[in-house]
Amino acid sequence: MPNHAVALRVTPCLSIECKFWLDDEGWNGSVEEVAIFIRADSFAQAKADMELALGKHLELLLRERRTGSQAQAA
Repeated sequence: MPNHAVALRVTPCLSIECKFWLDDEGWNGSVEEVAIFIRADSFAQAKADMELALGKHLELLLRERRTGSQAQAA
């Protein structure tokens, strides 16, 4: 029986320490290790925005790595 590959998206569960604080303008959040800063009206929105920003950052790193690997192969 031949093997078949299946491609699908997997959402990893990563634990990254983020700092959130409230000031006069709303909720702020930051991740110092990757220089991400967000601002939102509510804590729930700040958390959601942080998750999105971290996801985009990781996708960018993976894309850059893929591009670098392809350039080295050429």
